[in-house]
Amino acid sequence: MTEGRPPNRAGMLAAILAALALRRSGIVPHRPSAPQDRPARDGDPAGEGHETRDVNVRNTILVMAGLALAAAAVIGGMAFTMRAVAARQRADLPALTPQQTQTLVPPPPNLQANPYADLDKARAASRARLDGYAYLDPARSRARIPLDRAMQLAIGRSLDGEDRGDLHRAAP
Repeated sequence: MTEGRPPNRAGMLAAILAALALRRSGIVPHRPSAPQDRPARDGDPAGEGHETRDVNVRNTILVMAGLALAAAAVIGGMAFTMRAVAARQRADLPALTPQQTQTLVPPPPNLQANPYADLDKARAASRARLDGYAYLDPARSRARIPLDRAMQLAIGRSLDGEDRGDLHRAAP
């Protein structure tokens, strides 16, 4: 027993009753009250408290079968309980809508027939934006000019907005 805890009398009583029931049924044989005198054989030590026979195979098989049946009963009871609980939970759920039950078909893949031609088109569009003139707004107040022309216009000008007289302006 563990220290500090009172003995569990109900558990002890249950164990004693189980032992008595096993002895009464014949599964566990009765122990003789006094040691029996028997002649010692070669290689067989005859002393008090020594087993005088081998394990009873019939009783061992019965105990093992009982344990197997108990384990099967416990597993079957758990499976039954789990199914009953799952069925009750499913019954409590609301019915599925038609949108939830319809089969979803994914869209077909977007394959490129000629990826190199697509890449060339994208590069040409980018180059046209860099090299071309265009208005940026419908009021035509802002325009886009080619990059090379923008660099020519910026040469000799201050980029912070101040106009300095010692720098020359680029000719158009």
